[in-house]
Amino acid sequence: MEPPRLVWCLGMYASGSTWLFNAARAVAALLYPEERVAGHFAENMKKLKTLPAALNVVKTHDLGPTATGFLRKRAGPILVSVRDPRDAVTSMMQHMGHGFWQALQYVEASAQSAARLAGDGRACLFVYESGFTETADVFDQLAAALGGTLTMAQREGLYAATRREKIEEKISQLAALPTAWHNPVTDDLLDLDTQWHRHHAGRSGEVGRWRHRLPAQEAALIERRMTSFMRQFGYEGETSH
Repeated sequence: MEPPRLVWCLGMYASGSTWLFNAARAVAALLYPEERVAGHFAENMKKLKTLPAALNVVKTHDLGPTATGFLRKRAGPILVSVRDPRDAVTSMMQHMGHGFWQALQYVEASAQSAARLAGDGRACLFVYESGFTETADVFDQLAAALGGTLTMAQREGLYAATRREKIEEKISQLAALPTAWHNPVTDDLLDLDTQWHRHHAGRSGEVGRWRHRLPAQEAALIERRMTSFMRQFGYEGETSH
């Protein structure tokens, strides 16, 4: 098998994109053990200019046109993750401490990026509400996107290693990692390698939390601003009014 040189994980904020990024890295390492698999989080073109000679797995949320064009030209598989924007905004407010308008800005921009690339022939779509982080089938889907297949033992091993309790255990040990970084402004702790944040701990993965946590007027505003996205991905069925 010829490995892809660049795997692009393009995720909406709060859509399971960090889980998907790490799952893709793990699958790539099993499929291509002779390759160096390097993971990166890119917020701008500066990071992309320094990608090493490796099988690069790149995680992004929202990039400018130059960086987007760079990745679009070079990417093999494009792994796109999306979520109901009302839940995504609620999650960012609840777990990351953002105010409504800041959370909406982040979610809306990253949703637009995901929507633009979802129709690309290389894209593989992962919908949060499908529960992709909770099923072993996702590893077969990732392996196929990366051009290979997993053995049953590999699939089961990946599933066991990515359960919520395992990730919670990793997050509880972030401070001891040489790749840990403390944000003095938000008091958050981040592993620069895996992109797991301390705020990723203690989450339930609840679908539809916006119904009892988001004021109706805020939910309605999201629906008005993101009508096209919600229609494209099937989220327009139940509205706040």
